[in-house]
Amino acid sequence: MKNQYKTNMPEEEERMNRADKLMILFLGIGFLCALIPAVKALAASEEVIELKYGTQYPPTHSYSIADQHWIDKIEKETNGRVKIKPYWAGTLIGNIGNVAQVAKGTVDIGFITPVFEASGVDLTVAAIGYFWGSPSDKLNIKIYWELWDKFPELRKEIDRVKVLALTAATPMRLMTIKPVRTLADLKGMKIKTSGDMIAPLKAFGAEGLGISMAEAVDGMRKGTIDGVFCNVDGYKSMKLAEMVKYETENFFSTRGPNGARGMNWDTWNKLPPDIQKVFEVNKEWWSFEIVNMMEKGDIEGRELAKKAEVQIIQMPASEVQKFSDVHEAEDIKMARELDKKGLPATKLYNEARRLLKLYSSTK
Repeated sequence: MKNQYKTNMPEEEERMNRADKLMILFLGIGFLCALIPAVKALAASEEVIELKYGTQYPPTHSYSIADQHWIDKIEKETNGRVKIKPYWAGTLIGNIGNVAQVAKGTVDIGFITPVFEASGVDLTVAAIGYFWGSPSDKLNIKIYWELWDKFPELRKEIDRVKVLALTAATPMRLMTIKPVRTLADLKGMKIKTSGDMIAPLKAFGAEGLGISMAEAVDGMRKGTIDGVFCNVDGYKSMKLAEMVKYETENFFSTRGPNGARGMNWDTWNKLPPDIQKVFEVNKEWWSFEIVNMMEKGDIEGRELAKKAEVQIIQMPASEVQKFSDVHEAEDIKMARELDKKGLPATKLYNEARRLLKLYSSTK
């Protein structure tokens, strides 16, 4: 009887059953298709992202120690999804032209020195001099990030790479092979320095050289360079204790930050959003850790300087003030010249000085 019922089932009911089955089949296929991207996303989220980090400094340098701490932190906070392999001592990246090297993908992340670029970094170079008199390198970093956010023209100068950290060197000292006790002693000297110091040094008869530390150290050894502005860590990390005879400790030591670690944009854009966020939230941490390690390096460097019997000189306060006045005047003059090129240098200068005064008074 059952078989007879099936045999006599109306055609319309059979068609409905077939339609139901097809519907179930299509829904199943649709579900599987929708599931595939999720599976792929899950697989991608578990895939290890391997990145190359390049720096011109050896692994023992304070910069590099801070870099390794950052690498460890990124790997931990991404639960091992990001692995960063460092290439130290100029293995993949050089002292000059490193912004371009990162931009073209020689490394995924690199130590960059935009202040040594041949052109296009006028605001970056000028801003280094806007932080004189600051009580804290970490305060300088906080202020610079604010300026970075407020002035797109500043960001544009290094927009070939994604900036991940700043370097604000600990107080710079004038380290020389002959004594500098007064401003008159500067006459005829060749001194490695940052761009903002070149004009003020020239005003007192010295030649400021905007070269890398590696070139400066080589010049000191050969006797073609008379001195360098460097932090005390340099006695250890750059082996300056082997050649420096004198240090003018209190001579205009403040230097502002600049973008110093950058990521290739293609690398950045390929990172999942949650991984990008880990890098973003660690920008200030990395910048501060660089200062921490430099301060530690300064302590070790000072001990080496003592052992090498480097003579410490204190320039008279009136002489230091005289140089500071010239430096300030040159900052303002340079800013006005950059204004004529369409850059907001005077606004940048005034904002940097305003923030420095504001935060210093509320510290």
